[in-house]
Amino acid sequence: MKAVLLEKPGELLLAEVATPSCPKGGVLLKVSCCAICGTDVKMFRRGHRDLKYPRVLGHEIAAEVVCSEHPDFKAGTRVQVYPGIACGVCPLCLQGRENLCGQVKIIGFNYDGGLAEYMALPPESLPGGLNIIPENVSDEEASLAEPLASCIHSQSACRVGDGDRVLVLGAGPLGLLQTMLARYNGAEQVLVAEILPERVCGAELACPDGVIDLGKTSLKQGVFEQTGGVGVDVILIASSGVEVGELPSVLSPGGRINFFSGLPKDRSGFTIDANSIHYQELILSGSYGSTAADNAEAVRLIGQGIIPVKRLISRVTGISYIEEAFLGVERLEGLKTVIKFYK
Repeated sequence: MKAVLLEKPGELLLAEVATPSCPKGGVLLKVSCCAICGTDVKMFRRGHRDLKYPRVLGHEIAAEVVCSEHPDFKAGTRVQVYPGIACGVCPLCLQGRENLCGQVKIIGFNYDGGLAEYMALPPESLPGGLNIIPENVSDEEASLAEPLASCIHSQSACRVGDGDRVLVLGAGPLGLLQTMLARYNGAEQVLVAEILPERVCGAELACPDGVIDLGKTSLKQGVFEQTGGVGVDVILIASSGVEVGELPSVLSPGGRINFFSGLPKDRSGFTIDANSIHYQELILSGSYGSTAADNAEAVRLIGQGIIPVKRLISRVTGISYIEEAFLGVERLEGLKTVIKFYK
């Protein structure tokens, strides 16, 4: 089969490799689509502490079951893949927080991922690791369920709900998913802040109530102009280029900040006024990845047309153009790029 191997940081190889066999108690999948994530590009450039080379990347996956030794999934079933494989028995797993399991392994990191024609899923990833794709959802759309699931996890962590004024920092693919999801979760006003001109223009795809162009105004001025001086209830950090210390100044009392996007190691530390947290009862939360339940919910929202992910797909291309696709994502060309395995 054809597979994209990360041989070492900076070196992708499109190669012919052996097709995996169906694991005992598991399933063998024929990959239909795999969307490229910014994390994939980071690993391509810089590697990752959990990677063992060579590794097949890709964790935003839609596929078809071609061989199954698991009773819940029959050959021919179209499925979306939850990329986490946790122990299932620790306290965090039993609480439904398997993304925080100390033994969690991730497809595309610790296991070979979706940038290959076939992939094997071990029994420990089932049944929660696969979600049946509704008939009205394309494989391309289904591949965006995993990033949507991470947004669901984020907004659950900071309790986005009815009447909230929400500020999304960043108008990349995840920022726009956050924007659409916040509206579904009942937000009264959703604002997007972005500094890159092309993404300022593209933010309208998610239909926010306002877009703050940080190339033309400060965050504080933009937020207060849009909210009549009230500020926002929730800030979702969907960009790594954020000055965290200024964020409390645009929050209303009782406001929440969610660290949805990781910050660069050299800028992960920040100074924040602890008194503002104390006197305004501000809440800081983090969210990492998603759970199996989040992925199931993402597939449901896409299937019911609630989150129109199709509008975020800028490019669909074949595996032969993988390096060009990675470079395009790195250059921030468009929004989501999907690798399609044409039949």
